[in-house]
Amino acid sequence: METIVISLGSNLGNRELYLNSSIRHLSKKLKHIYCSSTYESEGIGVFNHPSYLNRVIYCKTNLSFTSLLNYTKKIEKIIGRKSKNDLSPRVIDIDIIFYGERKVHRKNLILPHINFAMRPFVVVPINELDKKMKRKLTKKFKNFLIHTNISSKLSGNIVQKVS
Repeated sequence: METIVISLGSNLGNRELYLNSSIRHLSKKLKHIYCSSTYESEGIGVFNHPSYLNRVIYCKTNLSFTSLLNYTKKIEKIIGRKSKNDLSPRVIDIDIIFYGERKVHRKNLILPHINFAMRPFVVVPINELDKKMKRKLTKKFKNFLIHTNISSKLSGNIVQKVS
């Protein structure tokens, strides 16, 4: 089984419902799911958008990374996501951050996720999960935290824990 980290975000409608619905769908194919708290943040690189609710999940799967990607896209569509190719507001956004220690560089998938380190709404919940799980997350992420000391650089104004 591969260890994976997935980021969830929603900035339209009943955001908490959409996050919980995506976790429910993911749990049908993923095992040993640990969920972060819910965080609220502003979008990055966009203006005048509703704020996001975000969560990160840590889990295990037997799915290939391609099958997992296809499954996350299917869940987004079921929940009501219209487009994945722009920065418009969305009911749900599901991103694979890590898939084990694998490095993948394809047109539709880059692993580890290319921009996760610049997204406090991903880094802060991953750091929370790492502490909850007694530091069982991937070596790559632990090395990232140690080398950048990013958790101490992130301001509470960037991302707020809401539940």
